[in-house]
Amino acid sequence: MTFIPKPASETQSKKADKFTPIKPAFRNRQYGSEFNTWELALLKEFTYAKKSANPSVSGTVVYDGKLGKSRFLLIPAAHLPQDYIICECPPEVAIPANLSYVTITGQKRPFYDYWALMVDNIADAKISQLIKPEIDFKEFQQQLFLQWSGIFSPQKDLLAFEFVSSPPLLNMGQAGGLSITLYDESKHYQTHKLLKYFYDLIPQDIAHGKSGNLAIPELAAEQPLSPYTWQFRSFSADNPLSKNLVTFLDRRVPKKLSKGLSEISIGLGSRRNQPRSIYDHPFRLVDQPAILERSAEMRPMRFDPPLDVTKYILTMQMLFPTIGKTLADLNTTLEKASQKIIKVAEKYDLPQEVQRHGLFDANYYGKPQSSLRLALSSARSQQILTVDDTLVFKAIEDFYIKNIENVFEAWEDLFTPGGVEMVSLSEFDRQVLKFITEKETNDLGVSYFLLSEKFALESSREIELRQAIQRLLSEGKIRESSYQIYRVIPFIQ
Repeated sequence: MTFIPKPASETQSKKADKFTPIKPAFRNRQYGSEFNTWELALLKEFTYAKKSANPSVSGTVVYDGKLGKSRFLLIPAAHLPQDYIICECPPEVAIPANLSYVTITGQKRPFYDYWALMVDNIADAKISQLIKPEIDFKEFQQQLFLQWSGIFSPQKDLLAFEFVSSPPLLNMGQAGGLSITLYDESKHYQTHKLLKYFYDLIPQDIAHGKSGNLAIPELAAEQPLSPYTWQFRSFSADNPLSKNLVTFLDRRVPKKLSKGLSEISIGLGSRRNQPRSIYDHPFRLVDQPAILERSAEMRPMRFDPPLDVTKYILTMQMLFPTIGKTLADLNTTLEKASQKIIKVAEKYDLPQEVQRHGLFDANYYGKPQSSLRLALSSARSQQILTVDDTLVFKAIEDFYIKNIENVFEAWEDLFTPGGVEMVSLSEFDRQVLKFITEKETNDLGVSYFLLSEKFALESSREIELRQAIQRLLSEGKIRESSYQIYRVIPFIQ
């Protein structure tokens, strides 16, 4: 007798039919296809070097004292814990800083049931392999937006630059990364879907900024690993932003970079089609607000996250373009970018108060600094190591101005006197403004030191002076061209 199996229920059929994509890996990568060519070369070089009886090995130091005061690990690179060497330092040799890249020479010595490298010498080093992505920026964009259609430049470039990221501006005390707020023109909450899609596309230990652990069976121990140097975080722009997030996005405040972590890209998503006002934090503080067009659509596709996305992100984090070669170059370029943004604002028939806010904030910590980050991201994607004025101005033209054209066309009602809080100047504010106007030159602004000498000889008046400066900045009468250096913004009829 043959029994006919009971037909599967509709629920069981759906469960069997459900596609679950493979989660992308980072620290626990095992297969060759998960690594860049240059990463495989580093691993091979490291493994070969440590086989010698008297090794000379280059790698990244992992040290926090938990394995012993004189013991540390050497791994092929900060993000490559697939191999390691246990190193023992004699008292006369100083242990190098955690995450420093060094070349170590020494001799293999047996310790109980494992061997370690007894260090003779430690020297600073640089990675010898040529670090180059296996795909170009356009191919990366295609992989990044594989499941999406109807997203075009400059929005597409800006979103992709969040993952290329921007190196820290260390001289300004600023962490790296880019911040974008997406407003939803589609009315189908696509912004939140897109940000979640991005979040699922990259390894979770990167996205969450998690530290890891490296098992050391020889020592029956685990060595904590620092978080990856870049992470991507997403938030709702419709809810009040946390104090920590506002502080991070406010580029006036110098940042103390956390151990290892140096770049954070922020994606804010709004269900609204435009900001409530030009004073909204999600609009005002980010590098660029952008609009997700009505045409944006998430296509029903089944695929595992492309390996090339993670590999490209890891490669970008190994490239460190700079603005010019000196601090003077950085400050000069920042001032030129500020002047450029003032001229862009003057093209639009806008109230003066609007010209000095959000998209047109000419203070050094406003859109000039955002323009530098866009230029650094663009340079990184092209493997350009030194960014000059030409590249900064090109970034302003290609991404900042083109994005403004889209935003201004869609949000024209936002940039009117009705959207601006009008504040009249007090007598004290007028005196401060007049002093700055008279004392600044073509080349130099007026420092807070000079202002305090003039207006705040008594300590009780210092708070009043700081409040007056803040009001003048908010009303677009002056700009902060560099830290505590102020210049007047000319009134344009």
